Amino acid sequence: MVQKSCIITIAALLLLSCRSLYAGADKDYFVGAYYYPWYGNNNFHDGSDPTGKNSLVYHLNPRITPQLGWYNQNDPNVISRHYKWARYAGIDFFVTSYWGRGKTEDSIIQNYMFDNPDRGSIKLAVFIETKAAALSLSKITDETNYLCDNYFNRPGYFRIDNKPVIFIYVTRAMSDPNLTTYISSIRTAATNKGVGPVYIVGDEVWGSPNITYETPRVNQMDAVTNYDVFGNIGRPRFATDSILNTWQSKNTSWKSFVNSIGKQFIPAVTPGFNNRSLSPMSRKLNDESNEFGTLFSGMLDRAKAAADMNMIMVTSWNEWHEDTQIEPTISAPPTNIDDSNTTQNYTQGLYYEGYGMRYLNILR
Repeated sequence: MVQKSCIITIAALLLLSCRSLYAGADKDYFVGAYYYPWYGNNNFHDGSDPTGKNSLVYHLNPRITPQLGWYNQNDPNVISRHYKWARYAGIDFFVTSYWGRGKTEDSIIQNYMFDNPDRGSIKLAVFIETKAAALSLSKITDETNYLCDNYFNRPGYFRIDNKPVIFIYVTRAMSDPNLTTYISSIRTAATNKGVGPVYIVGDEVWGSPNITYETPRVNQMDAVTNYDVFGNIGRPRFATDSILNTWQSKNTSWKSFVNSIGKQFIPAVTPGFNNRSLSPMSRKLNDESNEFGTLFSGMLDRAKAAADMNMIMVTSWNEWHEDTQIEPTISAPPTNIDDSNTTQNYTQGLYYEGYGMRYLNILR
């Protein structure tokens, strides 16, 4: 009896030790979500009127809205509710869209997100979306200095190996010289400011890895990810099991490749896609006969096999422009009818519903 008790105790201690790799994460996977602090006025989308008109759900019949309504993120109660929902679903960190000092995103992150009392153990990291071609060397350095002074030193900032984490949008679209300048400038500025090494995640993944081309590029980063999940699986109207299996195989190839040069792969998943300018992707798997949310479940299942550090990203928490959000909506019945009447300009014949807490429950 004593020997059995000791064995159980040792096993429990080992399990706790493994879980302590990520503070506060009492689970097998460490989950991040792309978060958009864009909505700094009650018109919600780019100051448009009527409220919400640039989102798919606004045009559905019956109309769907976020559960919080068309909100303003300058309201700390909105941020509090987002944090509470995220913690319920098991999200460990938000990667927040960042477009530079003084922008709407910068103000909301600093003034309402870091010090919100409901943040709990959720960490924040920046998702730099400014294109490299639009920034001079001095501008990249200035922005990095600003982040060092105002973000990286905050207690809630996300770190890996004690390094502040920076996600960079579409590095795959940067030329080799631009990429080198961009990343080396960030690293040099952070070192000169006394922050030390930073952990850079590049949005580099597209299709299968071209090892000859990618090796010198990925070597400049610490990890890579596939933010544009819709594009990476070929932009299908319905993702099928076969398509997801192929996607999983490509993810595994990326993982194997980047691991071979000492880097990490962080796969991303999405619930669906519809930005009204490309053919949409259903939130159902295989065809309309399946349930809403089956695509998300299928992606989560397959992403785990390629997840270095057991880390998975969700695209997205609240990117309502492209209908990739998992943020809760009001409840509403399924519909493929929109306010374009018979032309179905917005739904393009796919069904949508007010899904409530469905995606947070799947993630949880």
